Amino acid sequence: MAASETDTAMQIRLHQTDGKLLRAIEDALARIRHEKFGICDECAQPISKARLEAVPWTRWCRDCKERRDSQI
Repeated sequence: MAASETDTAMQIRLHQTDGKLLRAIEDALARIRHEKFGICDECAQPISKARLEAVPWTRWCRDCKERRDSQI
């Protein structure tokens, strides 16, 4: 029974993570349509090619993302 509860909890977490990733990808596609893809939402500077290759759905450049993470 404990294994079943653990499996259920893991499936819920995976579903939540998948949903967040899907929304992030949909947002990135909308930014492409509005010609805003690759521009940081925070500082309005271009996001580096390396960052976009690593995280294509990102909304922030590396510096702004690090600042946001340190504030949390």
